[in-house]
Amino acid sequence: MLQFYYDSISFYFDRSDFKYQEMDTDSAYLAFSCEHPFQQCIKPELRDHFNAHKYEWFPRDYNTEVAAFDRCTPGLFKEEWRGDAMVSLSSKNNICYLPDEKHKVKVSATGVQQGGGRNSDVLNPDGFESVVRDRITLQGTNKGSRVQSERDRCCLLIL
Repeated sequence: MLQFYYDSISFYFDRSDFKYQEMDTDSAYLAFSCEHPFQQCIKPELRDHFNAHKYEWFPRDYNTEVAAFDRCTPGLFKEEWRGDAMVSLSSKNNICYLPDEKHKVKVSATGVQQGGGRNSDVLNPDGFESVVRDRITLQGTNKGSRVQSERDRCCLLIL
């Protein structure tokens, strides 16, 4: 991830045009200052260099067949989600969304069940924003888990 940061993002983009929101061992959430960063935000003097070397970092996009193949290639960085807002409470506890569209939400809350609408009352943009804004703790409930102690009964999202 450090090589990707220094040899790609930091090299091709001016630091005023991007901000890392969150990084994991195999993923990065970045905010860019323009809507199409790989077309609009590349440093002008490095645009030709980027076009010559971009497939070292990203899937080929000039053909749908090779693009589909490259999406399964380890080591290439693929855009998995695009949104306008992100609230990150801690590592692996975040939500990304488009504020104007309720159906366009990506939630990551490790240890909290999400299937079947479980915990949807707290795993939503308002819930995550309230943790930051109001400095509260949210509580979700997992069902079907064996409880060994009172501490295992629920998962907390804490700022």
